Amino acid sequence: MLKSKVFLSYTSSLGETAARIELALKAEGFSVFRDRSALPPGESFDDRIRMAIGESDLFVFLVTPEAVAPGRYTLTELKFAEQRWAHPRGRVLPVVVEDTPKDALPAYLRAVTLLKPRGNLVAEVAAEVARMGAPWWRRMLEPKRLVPAVVVLLLIAAGAWLSVPPYLERKEQNAKAAALVAQSRAKSEAGDQASAWKLLEDAIGVAPASREVFEAQEQLAMKLLRHAGLNFSGGNRGYAEDLVKRTSPVLSRGTSGATGERLANLLAHAGWADYLRGGRAGSGGLDPTQAYRKALEADPRNVYAHAMWGFELLRNRASPDALPEAKKHFAAALESGRERDYVRTLQVSALLQSYTNVWIENTERQAEAIRVANEARTAGEAQWKGWGSGSFKGKLWAIYHFGFVTSDEQAPLLAALPPAEHLATFRWLFPEDDLDPDRGGPSLFNLLYVRAQLEEQAGDRAAALASYRRVLEEFAARKSEGGRAGKMADNAKAALQRLGG
Repeated sequence: MLKSKVFLSYTSSLGETAARIELALKAEGFSVFRDRSALPPGESFDDRIRMAIGESDLFVFLVTPEAVAPGRYTLTELKFAEQRWAHPRGRVLPVVVEDTPKDALPAYLRAVTLLKPRGNLVAEVAAEVARMGAPWWRRMLEPKRLVPAVVVLLLIAAGAWLSVPPYLERKEQNAKAAALVAQSRAKSEAGDQASAWKLLEDAIGVAPASREVFEAQEQLAMKLLRHAGLNFSGGNRGYAEDLVKRTSPVLSRGTSGATGERLANLLAHAGWADYLRGGRAGSGGLDPTQAYRKALEADPRNVYAHAMWGFELLRNRASPDALPEAKKHFAAALESGRERDYVRTLQVSALLQSYTNVWIENTERQAEAIRVANEARTAGEAQWKGWGSGSFKGKLWAIYHFGFVTSDEQAPLLAALPPAEHLATFRWLFPEDDLDPDRGGPSLFNLLYVRAQLEEQAGDRAAALASYRRVLEEFAARKSEGGRAGKMADNAKAALQRLGG
């Protein structure tokens, strides 16, 4: 079976030499294209030569001054070879038959080592062609290649062998750390944040350089910070200071190599930590807005930076432009499409100033909070449920409680929304099957009293009459007279007369 096809390029003066090389190569099992005179008559000379070179595996060029002289057909054959192989290495063998100035050689030939036979030209050419045509693994067995290759392989093997114990140790460490991270997440989801943090500290001890552990610790640090400060008071200042002390190094470590959204998230939470430290824009101390500004430089749409900045603007009551500017930041946070519930929490908390546990009599902000609830309803957001500490519903009910139940200051609140929208939002916020007075929700008596007035304002006479009647039923069941409840009952009676019921 023939090994490879060889194209032999030479001038006519070297015909006898070329014939002897052809015989030697055929004896080695090669197929040789040499005799141009054997081309079929009438066939395009250039096309057949190009085809022969295209079908060859090796190209042997016999170098003489005549072969590289301008106008010689050998240079045309060399051009076809260059078209076949962009680089001559391993494919083209220049053989110096007669001394030829190196500068006279085409650059393509100078790109590989020239064969300069010292003994029998034919024998050396046959040997070199046989070497070039051999499989790569056989060429590697040549002494001049074998020794360096063996040395390299031994070094690689030694390095691999020495690295096996550390690799296995690191693999085991990472597996243990990953298990601790998973346990930490489970604890965090269950509400046990102290255990979650401790598990990540243990994971750091097991795998001090684990990126997975670092990122898990960053996420938990930010989660803990986000849920602190919305009901901020002097009583929990010690907790806030301890939290900032534990989380700040984690945030700083992360920001050193972070970019884009991750960097912005970390910077925004660093600003929130400044707020927890007691910082306040314009107070001469830590200014959280500096961190929020840097976060938005890294990620202009960052949900945390926008929401936290909006919160910061609203807790600074002195600024007359606080509400318009805060609304812009909250709108940008909502447009990001992320953490919508969290954005609403900050928005409502900031508007109602409940983080200080002090009710601020600002009807403009109370009305804006009602509009925020209406926006959430019309946007198809999940219905706000639950009456736990800091709940949306609890914050919003306080508006109606102080405006309707404990006083008669309804007018500014009734004007917050068009009547029909206001009624729809109130019903969305406070369905009768989710009151829970024991956890801060309204009594049915109070709820019906407020809802009846909204129904009357919205022009829903039948619903208003039914609600006012139920107010009186609930009042009778309470067995109490006088006081604010008595006045509310009197107002209900007056409304029934006004509505003709």
